[in-house]
Amino acid sequence: MGGKAFGLARLDASLGGEARVPPWFVVAAECSAGHLGRHDELESAVRTLQALSDPSREQLDAASTTLRAAVTGHPLGTRLRDEIAAALDALGGGPWAVRSSMVGEDSATSSFAGQLDSFLYQRTVDDVVDAIRACWASAYSAHAIAYRLRDGARGLPLVGVVVQQMVTGEVSGVAFTADPTTGRRDHMRITAAWGLAEGVVSGACNTDEFVVTPDGEEVSAQLADKDLMVVERFDGVGTEEVAVDDAQREQRCLSPAALTQVATVGARIAAALGSPQDIEWTRVGDVLHVLQSRPITALPAPQTDEGPRLVFDNSNIQESYCGVTTPLTFSFAQGAYASVYEQTMRAVGIGDAVVEAHRGMLRNLIGLVRGRVYYNINNWYRGLLLLPSFGRNKEDMEAMMGLDVPVDFVEDQEFTIGEKLTRLPGMLLTFARLLVRFSQLHADVPKFLGDFEAAYQRVDRGRFATATYSELTEVVAQMRGEMLENWSTPIINDTYVMMMVGRLRRFVERAGVANPEEVVTHLMSGEEGIESLEPTRVLMRIGRDASLNVDLHRLLKRGEPLEALAALRAERPDFAGRIDDYIERYGDRVIGELKLETITAREDPTFVIQVLRNFAARPDLDPDALAEREAKLRDDAERLLRSKLGALGRLRFPGVLRTARTAVKYRENMRLARTRMFGLFRDAYLAMGMRLTEAGRLDVPRDVFYLTVDELLAYQEGRAVSAELGGLVTARSAEYARYEQLDLPHHFETWGPVYHGNRYAGPGLHDEIDPDAEVLQGTGCYPGVVDAPLRVIMSPSDNLDLEGHILTTLRTDPGWAPLFPASAGILVERGSTLSHSAVVARELGIPAVVGVPGLLRIVRDGEHVVLDGGAGTVQRVASEAEIAVEGPQ
Repeated sequence: MGGKAFGLARLDASLGGEARVPPWFVVAAECSAGHLGRHDELESAVRTLQALSDPSREQLDAASTTLRAAVTGHPLGTRLRDEIAAALDALGGGPWAVRSSMVGEDSATSSFAGQLDSFLYQRTVDDVVDAIRACWASAYSAHAIAYRLRDGARGLPLVGVVVQQMVTGEVSGVAFTADPTTGRRDHMRITAAWGLAEGVVSGACNTDEFVVTPDGEEVSAQLADKDLMVVERFDGVGTEEVAVDDAQREQRCLSPAALTQVATVGARIAAALGSPQDIEWTRVGDVLHVLQSRPITALPAPQTDEGPRLVFDNSNIQESYCGVTTPLTFSFAQGAYASVYEQTMRAVGIGDAVVEAHRGMLRNLIGLVRGRVYYNINNWYRGLLLLPSFGRNKEDMEAMMGLDVPVDFVEDQEFTIGEKLTRLPGMLLTFARLLVRFSQLHADVPKFLGDFEAAYQRVDRGRFATATYSELTEVVAQMRGEMLENWSTPIINDTYVMMMVGRLRRFVERAGVANPEEVVTHLMSGEEGIESLEPTRVLMRIGRDASLNVDLHRLLKRGEPLEALAALRAERPDFAGRIDDYIERYGDRVIGELKLETITAREDPTFVIQVLRNFAARPDLDPDALAEREAKLRDDAERLLRSKLGALGRLRFPGVLRTARTAVKYRENMRLARTRMFGLFRDAYLAMGMRLTEAGRLDVPRDVFYLTVDELLAYQEGRAVSAELGGLVTARSAEYARYEQLDLPHHFETWGPVYHGNRYAGPGLHDEIDPDAEVLQGTGCYPGVVDAPLRVIMSPSDNLDLEGHILTTLRTDPGWAPLFPASAGILVERGSTLSHSAVVARELGIPAVVGVPGLLRIVRDGEHVVLDGGAGTVQRVASEAEIAVEGPQ
């Protein structure tokens, strides 16, 4: 019978008195095969078709032309023609609709929609017979053959043909019994237009669109200008398009009662057939005629506003985990966040019962959506509720995280007087212990760094290459216990940064200066003793020495970077030793340094050599001169603020400023320890990948990054759910490769299961941007005007030659710092005044603008701009190519 005929048979059985299926019969699929078998000259074309596997367009067209001509060029057998004529008489007279009904069509997995032909208003037996042959022939169109091959079908198609009494509908349409746009099963989407359903199905007519519940309650209605409709061709066979009367064009074509009728009948059909349906219908007067129904084959998971509402944001965390992040890195980071924040809760006196009650919060501080790492903002706010002054802490955290869309549904808790009195001792104790920890940071930070250095030195990194898998798991456990599980001091200090910089920002705002953000920026620059900047300063000194020595400069620029390093080691081992010493000390400080899959300078020193080439080309780069410039801007900002303050403000100002600067310095110094710790874990896990490759479990060592921390440990301990690790890697690497092709917003909300039916839509990604905008606005981080072309860099493999260019990228982490000094300016799409790019730009005295919405969808590599780091503006001028053509302006 084919799918369409089978669907009609089921429809007949499912409908009650409110609707009907127009009378019909089917010419069985065996008749099409018999027609082909009666003609010997078709044999060769049929064999050719059956042999096709991956045909070219020319092969498809040739097979199609031969088969279609043969099918339509031979008459039907006399007996079959007589049976069709008798069946037409039994239907009660024409005109009739003739529709293809392929076996497999309209199934739960394949619709073949639009692949086969239908013919309306056939008025004689000869018309119907010709239309039947044309339906058979449509199965051999080039696109129908290709569709079947893509669907895995081989051999000849089996095509039945439905012949049905025509119904001349006044209004027609399609009803989807589940919403194909949102996937909601409790909503229907119904489209309707004046005239016949052909106009709706073909897309020729504009349609009204309604969203309703299954019982017909209208959710929304969008009315169209219905200028055309498809009607019966009165002077012959078929249909034609005609203009709609002006009075009807914008008139609603389904009344509420009619809409309810379509919805309730559709719901009954879907229930009877056991799945959501795509139903074609038409109405004559008050009678609803159902023309066909097929399963919806591509229904998305439903998106609802039910279930937990979660907010995900990566404005800040993408500095550390930019782009797609592998399962090993995420599982390591997720465990690290849970561990260090539990340590911190206990350090400030939060008891076991409260910690246990917040176990879910700790486990979900970060999330992974389509390979991107996000903060789960709900849980960060819930953590703030454990501290006094939620409102102020919330504001400060949003500023630190760069949240430009604050969450409004996690609010401070309201308590009765009795509840407040009950909670007061515990809250006071927590606050007191937090203040104590703040006051001890001057001693705790050096102790933390000393303890970390001692633990770091106890790890024999050189043995990783030969250590057994069991030995490596022991080393990982040792590093976790001695380093990661003693990490409360950096987190206490992060809280201190959040509060102290927030306090400084409010202090400056109350002073009434013209540009408070810029003043805060200048006040935070020029701090001495920030260890995270030391790698950059070391490279600057090495590069400056190379710029002053012709022989060194020549060797440094020889060939590819690795070739240059080999030449230096051979001819100037003293100078090469300084590079090797840098790599040993700071080789883990690279772009993407917290992603375990990142290839560091220990594995490939190309990035280091390119940075040195940049510095060697800039003999004017002097760390001491930069420090003097920073100090001047810092002093100017202090004088400006003092001039705006009253006597009490001037008295308080030094303490407010000192605490903010100290907090940021501590944070940057401890970030370098974090970088080094991640480097050790990276090398240990990569060594595990080597052991698994040697054992035949993985194809290459770097496959280990597609496994999780727990899977690697379970493999050692005998509790692996799957020991066939290669299969997991194959599936995940393909999945994450698909994620690389997707764009996600930096902020979105989900409801219910995070991976079920949510669209991950949020501000920014699909916002309209003006690609021709002449001025772009962001946040100025360091003053100065730069007139130069852009150098867009997204990874270490890009062109890193920054001489005379503005470094332009999506976001940065500490590993980008060595690129900054050689750049004329810094331009970053994401970030805030406390983001890494802003901090380092201030310390190095480089004009910078961050937080420019849609930047990389507007500008392009080589484009000439004027960047104003004080005003936070980017004036677009022209590209380098345009300047070369037009000449100097």
